[in-house]
Amino acid sequence: MVDLEKVEILITDEHIELAKKLYDFNVLNGSVTKGKGNEIGALGEILILDRYKDKTEYVGCYDYDMIIKGVKVDVKTKAQNYPPAENYTYNIFAFNTTQKCDYYCFVVVLNDLTKGWVVGWKKKEDFLKEAKFKKKGEFDDNTPYRKFPFPSDCYCLNINELEYKTYEK
Repeated sequence: MVDLEKVEILITDEHIELAKKLYDFNVLNGSVTKGKGNEIGALGEILILDRYKDKTEYVGCYDYDMIIKGVKVDVKTKAQNYPPAENYTYNIFAFNTTQKCDYYCFVVVLNDLTKGWVVGWKKKEDFLKEAKFKKKGEFDDNTPYRKFPFPSDCYCLNINELEYKTYEK
């Protein structure tokens, strides 16, 4: 089970500025949000780079964002108005499953950019084996406050099905 308190990160102005410098924020190929999520995605990467700075090499290619202690990691960041909860769904869009990463790292950032959370990790091959496939238009019944239709085909796991890996050791 994920200890959410343990991985909460306060977002600083420096994190936000570094994220703005990381990308030019053009629309990424295959962007479901038509580019609106690029800044949030960059911020998630900055939070992971900052947290594991002595163990991380930033790569920033399509297949993975960084290498942490020899492991190729792609950071998947979700923006929302509320802290993560153990029953919420985190997903990988089907068109992203060809990425050549070893692990996915899932990050949540509040829409007001005050806090973020490292909500879990999952080995790519395990994620794809364990995830539920959802078609575009199907509803995510784990979204708080309203039903959310998936904008594209995707693979989904609940937060309590992710692992928490620590690279602090």
